[in-house]
Amino acid sequence: MRVALVHDYLTQHGGAERVLQALHDLYPDAPVFTSIADFSVLPPSWRSWDVRQSILKHVPGMARWHRGLLPVYPALFRAFRRELATFDLILADSSAWAHRAPAPPGAVLVCYCHSPARFLYQDPTYLDPAGLSAPVRALSKPLFAALRRGDRRAAARVDRYVANSLAVAERITRAYGVQAPVVYPPVETERFAAAAVPEPEPWFLVVSRLVPHKRVDLAVDACTRAGIALKVIGDGRSLASLQARAGPTITFLGRLDDDEVARQVARSRALILPGQEDLGMTAVEAQAAGRPVVAYGQGGALETVVPGETGVFFHQPTAEALMEALVAVSRMSWDPAVLRANAARFNAQRFTQEMQAQIDAALAGRHAAAVT
Repeated sequence: MRVALVHDYLTQHGGAERVLQALHDLYPDAPVFTSIADFSVLPPSWRSWDVRQSILKHVPGMARWHRGLLPVYPALFRAFRRELATFDLILADSSAWAHRAPAPPGAVLVCYCHSPARFLYQDPTYLDPAGLSAPVRALSKPLFAALRRGDRRAAARVDRYVANSLAVAERITRAYGVQAPVVYPPVETERFAAAAVPEPEPWFLVVSRLVPHKRVDLAVDACTRAGIALKVIGDGRSLASLQARAGPTITFLGRLDDDEVARQVARSRALILPGQEDLGMTAVEAQAAGRPVVAYGQGGALETVVPGETGVFFHQPTAEALMEALVAVSRMSWDPAVLRANAARFNAQRFTQEMQAQIDAALAGRHAAAVT
């Protein structure tokens, strides 16, 4: 059986890319089809993968500016039709475009969905922090309407959707009318558990891409106003604006390697998850290291954090609400064994077993349909 992997774009190394790594581990000979790849931000081992990019690879600097080309992405993935024609199983790892990959007749298309494109379906927690002007919003409406129609047509061709959380499964149902089973993404819980230290240090931590919808500004503002020490790991287009609003208790560490991230998480007092996440793998990583989480009480955090046992929620997206939660988490005691036990529900072995079962079921379904 010939297997192909499809991914939106390889311009960062976040949760979706860790899922891609796990899928590639399942099918190490499978080529990866993607719109654009920037190997400077990816693990060195990925340079040995068979990565096949769209025509964007010929445009200088496109890895940095690719998100501005929304109207062209459907065509970019349709252009893989000829190359995908010989594959029997196509696994799309998608939060926007990869599910549009054209599967040939008789092939099975399985989509592991991090979310239907949040910008297309007008998710306010995604769009509002971007601060788009009224004229831009008005001009984008007909474009997004056309892209949604195409998105739903593409979704109808997917043989099986698998959601990365219950929150995302609900979005899939609303967007596509599909009931998607949930397979939580793989978290390297053992690596974070190995980094655990007996006592935390007196500072909080954010690990995130620095983009508006991650709401790192809330953490920066809350810790600046309260005079609380905060370390921020990550990079992105919001870095300069975050630095401009940060007080002297805020330290920006930039992008760190995986082992150093684990060490920083283990040493922190608690991890702050300030935005609404599809799941929030960093919340699980912190718990695996024996550290509680202060999370915005929406989306996937409701599935990864147990209030009072593994973390604290704040329910209004304001610096004031987050400040109160930081005080609360500092006053409570936390049992590392309870934290690690909760994190173990999301380990990588479980993902592999459950995802393989979903793939096998999709293949069996197609075979049964062919027989009848």
